[in-house]
Amino acid sequence: MGIATKATGWRARIAVLGIVLGAVAAVAGCGGVDQPALPRLTPAEEQAAKGAVFAYRTDAELAVVRGAETLRAPGSFGYSSAAVTFTRDGHYAFAVETSSKTLVALGVRDRSVTRIPCDCTDAVALRGSVVGWWREPGEIMSMDLAGTEPAAPEREIVLPDSPSPLTGGAWDGAKLVAATDEFVLLARVESRGLWWEKSHLYAIGADVILPLGRVPGIDAGLSAAAGPDGHTFVLAGTTARSATCGSGNVATIDAATNGVRALPTLPGECSAAYSPRWSADGSITIATRKWADAAGAPSAVDRLQSAAQGWAPVGEYPVVDMLPRAQESTIEVVAGEPTDARGTPHGVLVVHKGDAREELAKQVISLGAPTATN
Repeated sequence: MGIATKATGWRARIAVLGIVLGAVAAVAGCGGVDQPALPRLTPAEEQAAKGAVFAYRTDAELAVVRGAETLRAPGSFGYSSAAVTFTRDGHYAFAVETSSKTLVALGVRDRSVTRIPCDCTDAVALRGSVVGWWREPGEIMSMDLAGTEPAAPEREIVLPDSPSPLTGGAWDGAKLVAATDEFVLLARVESRGLWWEKSHLYAIGADVILPLGRVPGIDAGLSAAAGPDGHTFVLAGTTARSATCGSGNVATIDAATNGVRALPTLPGECSAAYSPRWSADGSITIATRKWADAAGAPSAVDRLQSAAQGWAPVGEYPVVDMLPRAQESTIEVVAGEPTDARGTPHGVLVVHKGDAREELAKQVISLGAPTATN
């Protein structure tokens, strides 16, 4: 995922992803990590590792499953329900620690673990092994996880005024939420504190910054995923109705034209939508929570898929997340006990292959897979 300039593409370097089985991460300054070369997989290990590659995250661990082997990197990921992301080349998985604002990356091939103090809450895959994030007051930072250079500014950005006027709040930072070869999508947050916030979108191209403004209903907790055409994104977010109740909404936006298409309303008196995916076959799935507008009401969790008549569950029973594999297996996080409306859903990670069912981990929050298999 990346943005190309007219000639040579963005100058960028990014480092991420990590190791398991005992490699110790070296922590560097705000830009990068210097660490000794780690042994690559032996032929026997390569053979054992053949099979589906995917990643999962708990509140305290990022893990990559490669066939029969699981690579692990400890972390403090906290309450975030964000999906695990892979670099464009599929060689690294990464997630951001919410408390320390540190990017944790795990190497699929070299088992490396990299920790990058990024002062960010979100990061995106730009191209190859390069990841990027936003740094105030106006820089896109990047690092090549396969390289040795520290993180560096890739581009300075002066955001133009949003076409959507401020509605009583003040600017409260920004974040990169998705990227393609054509655009990086940035969300600038307008906030009055507490639970109230609005998201103003910008599409940043090689030689243009397009102020897209607000998308109706996509206010708080905005998350996004790129569509297969390179310039359209699916958005998920929530608009608040009160301090205890909101309405989850999903829409697509064409960054080139600012054309917005609202998807059907989600079920539930109160609801939230997050962690969207847009597959190459055109299907869109989202994670959802719904609850009654009553004190202490539990929330019901499931992953839904867009359908002709609205939204339909992706599975036969509620799941926190799911990665279907047409020719291999289905990887899912089976929903556990109901949480309160503001709790982070988690469950048991299960892999189905034929009639076989294997439980791999508990307290799992989210999944991720390389783009080709997502």
